[in-house]
Amino acid sequence: MSGTVAERLFNLLPPRMPLSEKYKLTEGLWHHFGPSSKRVMRVGLDADLEQVIELARRHIDEVVTQYRIPEQIERRFNWLAAGDVGVKQELLNHVRSMERAMVVEATRVQMPVLVEHIKGQHGGQTSRLAQVVKVGKHELELLIDKNASGVRMEAPGYRSISTTTNGGGGKLSLIIITGLVVLFWLLHK
Repeated sequence: MSGTVAERLFNLLPPRMPLSEKYKLTEGLWHHFGPSSKRVMRVGLDADLEQVIELARRHIDEVVTQYRIPEQIERRFNWLAAGDVGVKQELLNHVRSMERAMVVEATRVQMPVLVEHIKGQHGGQTSRLAQVVKVGKHELELLIDKNASGVRMEAPGYRSISTTTNGGGGKLSLIIITGLVVLFWLLHK
């Protein structure tokens, strides 16, 4: 088959292709080239579940709707939509709504379990509890923190080490390491 014939056949596919197949192709493109995010949602015990869910929804909406699709992907969406702007928008909306629904549902299901655990019988031994929700290329860490109030979104980062210790184990380790370094230096002098 010549290149011209193959191109003509290739151009005939989108109008004849069922929408469900277009959705599958769109999802594949989106998962490969779509936006990614990584955030921590710090939740206090006084936070309302609906506030938490709404913040998760807003976060994913902001990430997905502000994302600018690369030109090469735009061309693929145009090909799939066969020049129909309505179909193109429907394909994009399908993927965006699918991601939003998964993040919101995961948050709705996991939050009550986490809060119940930290408030429950063994909660006195737990000050923070985290669960990571992964959907596509998005990570949302749900961090239940007894010392926090309300709910807020944070950029992920390393947590600082607590300044209080339970017995000076850090000081003892420093003394031992210093002693070993001095001993090693004296023996090899």
